[in-house]
Amino acid sequence: MNSKKNWGSALIAAALLTATLSAAQAEPAVPSATIAQAGDAGPAEGNEAVNPSSMPDQPADAGQPGANPATVSDPQATDPAAPASEDQTKLRNLAAGLTYEWSEAPDVSRPDGGNKLTDGKYGKLDMNDPAWVGHVRGKTREVVFDLGEEKSIGKIKAHFLQDYPANSILVPLTVSMYVSDDKENWGLLSHNATQLLWGEGPPRQETFEWDGSRDGIKGGDTDGKLAYARYVKVTFTMHPTHWEYIDEIEILGTDGQVDGAVKVPADQPRFLEPGEATAGIRNLNLLYNGQYDGGLGDWNKERIIPNISYVNTDGEPVDWLFDGVLYLGLASPAGRDFGLGQTILEDWKWYLDKTFASAGDMQQLNEATKEVGGKLNQPDRKMKVVLMIPNPGEYLSHFGDIDGDGVPESFNASDVGEAKAFENREKAVQWWLDQVRQRWQEANYSHLELVGMYWLEEQISTSATGPELVKSVSGKVHGMNLKFFWIPHSLAYKSFMWKDVGFDAAALQPNYFFGGMDIDRLEDAANMAKQYGMSNEVEFDDRMLTDGVFRERFIDYLNSGAETGLMQNGFRAYYQGNNAVYNLAVSKDSSLRLMYDWLYQYVNGTYVINNSPPPEANVFVNGQRLNGETVVPDTETIQLTWEVKDDDGSGLTKVTALFDGKPYASGTPIDLTGKPGKHRLDVTVAAAKSKTTTYIINAAANADTMKTHVNRFAEQKQFTTEEGPRSLLNYADLMKRYEGTDTARFEIYVRGFNARLDQLAAERAVSDTASSALKEEVYNLVGNLAAGKPASASSVEGSSAKLAPENAVDGFPSTRWASNYVNDSWLQIDLGEAKAFDTVRIDWEFARAKTYKILVSDDKQNWTSAVKDNGGVITAHDGKETVRFDPVKARYVKFQGVERNTDYGYSFYEFGVYNLAGGSEAPPIDGARAVVDPDAKKLTIDGLVMNGSRSKVQLKVVDSKGKVRYEGETTSTASGSFEFAIKLTGNLKGTCDAYLLMEGMQEPVKITFEYNKKG
Repeated sequence: MNSKKNWGSALIAAALLTATLSAAQAEPAVPSATIAQAGDAGPAEGNEAVNPSSMPDQPADAGQPGANPATVSDPQATDPAAPASEDQTKLRNLAAGLTYEWSEAPDVSRPDGGNKLTDGKYGKLDMNDPAWVGHVRGKTREVVFDLGEEKSIGKIKAHFLQDYPANSILVPLTVSMYVSDDKENWGLLSHNATQLLWGEGPPRQETFEWDGSRDGIKGGDTDGKLAYARYVKVTFTMHPTHWEYIDEIEILGTDGQVDGAVKVPADQPRFLEPGEATAGIRNLNLLYNGQYDGGLGDWNKERIIPNISYVNTDGEPVDWLFDGVLYLGLASPAGRDFGLGQTILEDWKWYLDKTFASAGDMQQLNEATKEVGGKLNQPDRKMKVVLMIPNPGEYLSHFGDIDGDGVPESFNASDVGEAKAFENREKAVQWWLDQVRQRWQEANYSHLELVGMYWLEEQISTSATGPELVKSVSGKVHGMNLKFFWIPHSLAYKSFMWKDVGFDAAALQPNYFFGGMDIDRLEDAANMAKQYGMSNEVEFDDRMLTDGVFRERFIDYLNSGAETGLMQNGFRAYYQGNNAVYNLAVSKDSSLRLMYDWLYQYVNGTYVINNSPPPEANVFVNGQRLNGETVVPDTETIQLTWEVKDDDGSGLTKVTALFDGKPYASGTPIDLTGKPGKHRLDVTVAAAKSKTTTYIINAAANADTMKTHVNRFAEQKQFTTEEGPRSLLNYADLMKRYEGTDTARFEIYVRGFNARLDQLAAERAVSDTASSALKEEVYNLVGNLAAGKPASASSVEGSSAKLAPENAVDGFPSTRWASNYVNDSWLQIDLGEAKAFDTVRIDWEFARAKTYKILVSDDKQNWTSAVKDNGGVITAHDGKETVRFDPVKARYVKFQGVERNTDYGYSFYEFGVYNLAGGSEAPPIDGARAVVDPDAKKLTIDGLVMNGSRSKVQLKVVDSKGKVRYEGETTSTASGSFEFAIKLTGNLKGTCDAYLLMEGMQEPVKITFEYNKKG
């Protein structure tokens, strides 16, 4: 089972639905689907196997370069409204004009007035056609028809649209059809998997069809060809984030009960119960023993004991916990994945050697079981063990030499043909099973019982030989007198046919824990498992130790299991990441240890549903209570703490926090240097339920903070010369002079500071650390012209509000925009009016571009590139990327993707637009001013040597008549400043001039002042 710390990422990497299965390859009778594509008059171009990067978040086989395209017909030939064929002439559409009932109403933007599915108007290949009814998120949809009386039903059709990625519309993974006499108890006609599959392309449509004369009746063990019933139900599974559009549903039949029409016995949905099929296992614990950082894939007795037994707070076993262990690995030391079909013979040998070593993972489990059994006075107790079978990837060309003939086996049909490739894959699996049996027998474990093998691939492959391979492996496993286990992911292709391909026990993954799904996913997964006769997996990982939201999700699983009957009646598999169970067991945090106790109760069927609300908490920054937003200088180091109010003392309450999206422990110092601007603190107070409160901490930058940072970096020897920091401080002094009074002059000196900083960086006179931090100050003080401005985008990944375009301009470093997985994606900002700028900054998430453009426009219609070189194409780099160009003036600015760097779309945390132009090198002397004290007959002239050098400055003062009244010289101070204090005598009156000059200056700096005191 794949590591699901980001379940969507794992699914994309794992597999892609890019090929169809023929009816013969799937099962004896598989309903067909008709497919049409916009603009086609024959076989389609747009429905060929595609690259993983084109796919939505969904499971499928790893890269299918040899997959066959789905059958696509002439749209007229597949038009649902086309004249009936000969076998349809005796049947009419019993649903025509009927009303029906939805389990959940369609989305308000794509409503159904009550008869769109039966009005005879078929949706065109255009999402804007009002005939389409749209659904998004939520549970499997059901639509129920009342025919008024029992009738003979021979065919059912349901018509769907796919328009991906342009409009994030996908056909359902599975459409099921049922009949009933009472609208309560339903008999199954068929489960229908998509034949179109998910992938990029123009708008296409797919009609899912049950044809009794061809497919028979799936449920009830009947050989009828027509169903005799009053009620019809069509259900279709929902993608967790994308849209599904449905139009016409046809129920083809005739009045009365004709020959061959039978009552379909009702199926009673139920979980797979522990018993013979599960080898007696009720609770199967997954222990990952592949290659993991920090040795987490290496299991020792101490880690295993709290995983197989319930231990007290002293670590001593007091009862058994899980009654079965599944050992499985994902990555090999070479980085190849066992589940994705990437591993070769040397990886398989490595895993077997590691697992069956004399002190390896299996022996550690044996010793742990022996020790626990002794302490619990059950010395003969054996732990039931299930071991994985790696995925023999069907596109591997050089797996390794299995049979010793000197020729490495190829699993790739393009190399050796379909039959030989299939034979070689069977041969590899047989080698694995033989090795497992031999090593197990040689080890002769005293306290372990091998009861089953686990198929690591998490869906039935969409390739031509996928189902047949699983059937073949099933036969081999059963030949060893072992059970065959499977844990498909939530979007697994054809999971409903798990029994048909030979699995004995299956537990469907809800995948709710990993994010991106609503809580009703748990109920939906339970209902689906019951309909398919399988069970569910319980999912959690170590994130629940540090994040209250994940801990709440864990509790949601426990509550759901108790509510749906999974806890009481079902076989369960448990995904815990690498080490969650052990960490909960040994935790000194009572709120975490309690989760271990509750897990024990759940395993034993005694857990009681808990939905207790969280208490309130007070949050503090450096001892001062936080309320909403607070401002602190960005020169400070802050510490955030909290205290719970009215804690009930149950030990359940836990407070966790995220600072800028990363886990934060109370009291941890945060140095705000280089982090000016807004920061987000999310504090989650959790009991059984949780509440997250967001606080804003604004790290303020100004001239004083600039000076403080420069001085600190100078003290830390981050500059190579004394002149460097002195020159920056001079700019900061001048910024201070105009701060809050003259914005234009203030910004001139900010830009001057920036230009000088760039010069120092080019000369390697300042460290990268200091330069980067001071740059952040500059950007903050200049201001992001795009901040808070209207943002729009070509798409949003999964239509998720958490990934909306405005996140790129909200000022928070932890929020982001993400597009669909399409190269030609864009994000644009409306600056409100035409503004000048010369810099764009992009803070990339992992899903960055390989190449892109920055475009500008005044009308959103005509766009030109801000960058003139290389046709405007920019090569992206990780992290924060700064793009500089000649100043432009425009109202709209756009990021235009050219090519993605990953299989995902484009995603960034910040899109900043700045105007740094005008920051040219300052004159040698700047900020000069004259201050006259007439009463004291005193003239003070001061200024700054802008390059920060210790220099001699000459002064000449000339009165209104041109007479030189003073000449002198001084040396600038260590801070770069200078000052002349002059006692004036005589009768000065009128406008006087002062001239300042340094060596190397062509022209002096002139200051004019008024003096009107008579001597």
